Parts: sequence; structure tokens; C-alpha cells
Amino acid sequence: MKAVKFGMLLPIPASDVDKLIKIAEMAEKSNLHSVWAADHLLMLPKGIVPDIWSMFSAVAIKTSKIKIGSAVSDPHRRHPAIFAQMLATLDRLSNNRIILGIGAGEAMNVKPFGIPMDKAVDKMLEYVRVLRLLWNSDEQNPVSFKGRYWNLTNAFLQVKPKGKIPVYFGANGKRTMILTGKYADGWIPMPQTPEIYRRNLKYVKKGAESAGRDLNEIETCLWSYLVISNNENEIKKTLKLIKPQLVAFPKIVKELNLNLPDWATPNLYSEIEVSELHERRLIELGNYIPDDVAMRFCIAGRVEECIERIDEFIKAGVRHFIFINMGPNPKRNLEILKNKILPVFEN
Repeated sequence: MKAVKFGMLLPIPASDVDKLIKIAEMAEKSNLHSVWAADHLLMLPKGIVPDIWSMFSAVAIKTSKIKIGSAVSDPHRRHPAIFAQMLATLDRLSNNRIILGIGAGEAMNVKPFGIPMDKAVDKMLEYVRVLRLLWNSDEQNPVSFKGRYWNLTNAFLQVKPKGKIPVYFGANGKRTMILTGKYADGWIPMPQTPEIYRRNLKYVKKGAESAGRDLNEIETCLWSYLVISNNENEIKKTLKLIKPQLVAFPKIVKELNLNLPDWATPNLYSEIEVSELHERRLIELGNYIPDDVAMRFCIAGRVEECIERIDEFIKAGVRHFIFINMGPNPKRNLEILKNKILPVFEN
């Protein structure tokens, strides 16, 4: 079995840029394998939302070994040639530590700015194909490509990645999970319970097998909320912050079959906006998720309970955890991870 890896999602939009860089340094000192950030233009809850790739330049300089990835980017906001050049530059700057997580995109990042996102999944596949073509190009080996969204004519980059840049798909639907198995180096799904993860992993495996690949070629990741505490009241208080985030994922809402009010139509989830109205609605809808159900999407409780939950997810197929460090004391969580939890899973 492949070694299990542990990473952390940087707290955007909760923290300013300088603090995010320091948290990335702390993550490396805590022996975490990776640090990730959501690649957004706008985001809920409201706060500071930086361009993560600019920030990653500083993270690459301030760290030396931790992997640096997006969870996730989209194919709509940047031309693939510009993005390929950016990532190749960062990969050299970081000594081959960049991971590209990419998904179909979210309305909040494009709709207010007049950026089209039609045929998003097909566009994502073509985008990744163009990136990979350009990363393998040079003056002696230019590439020409005629696609539905982008065209290349004797195109090449004058900067190459330090090594291979792995591409992970943010995939939650049946089709995108199968495509992950076919084309991606890794899989980053939304928060899930072990039961849901085990079931969905079968689609990734199906895609891999259809392309003549082995599932072990794909890094199977998972976003997971981390709440380490011996105090039940602290855990319940933190769950109140987590549940509005869970209900923002339409797949989770559908999976849980919640008895929601009539105004909670599917359009609410597909067209989420960064506004006080949408923030209030998500908080209200979060109250419809029982605490015990929300706990199944988390790694929460005392240290021993967190270890048991991690083991449960590993048995479901997770090989790379991306923790959303919810506290209640995030700095203490890092210390506990380093000293009490990570050593348990070292091979």
C-alpha cells in the first residue's frame, strides 16, 4: 500500500497574505507533506481572497520541501499558455514542488466578471491537454493544436518545469470522477464520509481501468475538516461553522436528502454569490444538518478518535488528506498532528 500523506488547506478568506505564508512555513515545520489553497476570485465567507499563484511564489521561497498545490483552479480565467508559463516558472522556483488541482469552476468566480463557463468539463479537459503539450514543448519541438476552445500554431515555451507537474482533478460527479481515472494524476473530491468516498472511488477506478491504468497511479485525496478537542462544547461550536460550508456543496445536499425549505432550490447552489443574503442562507441551511451527520464528514474529537477516523478514511481509499484546520486552536492542532497523529501513520 502507498504511504499516506497529510496536507493542509490554507485558511482563505480568513487570513491575510503574510499570515498565509507563515502558516505554510508552520505546516512544513510540522512535517506535513503538502499545503494547498483555494483558487478563487470571490469566496464565502467574505474576507481576503488573494491570487494564490502570486502568493505561492513567496511560499516556494520560504519553504524547501513541502508540496504546493491549488484546490482547485479552473479553466476559465487564464489563457492556458499564460498559465502554463506561470506554473513552469513556479515549478522551477520551488524545485518541482507544484501540484495543479483543477476543476470545472464555480459561478462566483466568473459570472460577476462576464467570464463564460459553458461546457465547463470539456473545456477543462482541453485546457489540461494544452498545458501538458506546452510543458513538453521547446523551440526545437513546437506544438500545433486545433481545439474547440484554444488553438496553437508552432507554439512553445521558453521556460520548462523543473520536473513533471502533476494534475489533480477536483471531481464530484460520476462523469468527472471517471475522467479523473482516465486522465488525472490525482483526485480531489469535496468533503465526504468514508462510505461516500468508498462508493465514489469505484468511478475513479472504472475510469482508470478503461484507460489501461492502475488506480495506484492516481493520488486519491480528500478535503477533510479537522477538529481536535476533548471538549464536546468546543466541537459543537466548531460544527456550526462547518455545516454552512457543507451545505454549499450541492452533491452533499443531494446525498443527505435533507428536508430543506422551498426557497433552497438547486439554483441556489449552482449560482452561489458572495453576498450577505447567500451567506445568511447557507448559515440557515446548515442548521438542517444534524451534528452527528456533520461529524461523519470530519476528523473530529480527541486525539484517539481522530486517529480512528483517519484510519477509517484510509480503509475507504484515501491516500492524501488535505486538512481544513478548524481548530478550535489551529496552532495547537499542528503541534498535535506533528507529535501525536502523523507518527502513527509513518511507514
